[in-house]
Amino acid sequence: MKMMSYIIKDDYGFAPNPYGGFLTLATCKPAIRSSAGVGDILVATGSSTGDYENRLIYAAKVSRLIDMNEYFENPMYQVKKPSNENKNGDNIYHEENGIWIQLHNNLHNKDDMDHDLESTNVLICDDFWYFGDKAPLLPENLLGIVKKGRWHKNIDDGALISSFLDWLKAYEKGIIGNPIGSTEKTGKRACENFKKC
Repeated sequence: MKMMSYIIKDDYGFAPNPYGGFLTLATCKPAIRSSAGVGDILVATGSSTGDYENRLIYAAKVSRLIDMNEYFENPMYQVKKPSNENKNGDNIYHEENGIWIQLHNNLHNKDDMDHDLESTNVLICDDFWYFGDKAPLLPENLLGIVKKGRWHKNIDDGALISSFLDWLKAYEKGIIGNPIGSTEKTGKRACENFKKC
């Protein structure tokens, strides 16, 4: 088991998507989606230039890893497609005759496809803590999990991971807060910066 840590610059409940009873990472972060395995822990903190510096936006344990086509076709994951109930659904890609198709959605457009499709893996997490705008400040002894700058970092320090998981037990699993960003506030395309997320 390893921990994979990164910074979320823009949080809209899309990447990750905490809705439908389980958290998914199906777009953005292709390097994480390519290398994460079942049992790995995903964590993301807020940007070092904002109010959420050193605050935990979410943590999740990878339960399953599937391909985007299975994600799109499997009835179990239909709840993750963009809809009136889940405007920021992340189940937006599938192949038709060898060509990738993107469903209409609020956050990614055709310009995002190449980046998203660098990995066709989707990470499914049954156990997750999505804090969003209620992101708690990490205690000083856990700041070693925070990634500074772009990309992500792998953490294999068993003691640090164990301490983090012990600290996390104080919080109920599931959706705790709302996404920090808001599509209503930012107009038709809420996430101009997701191309390089």
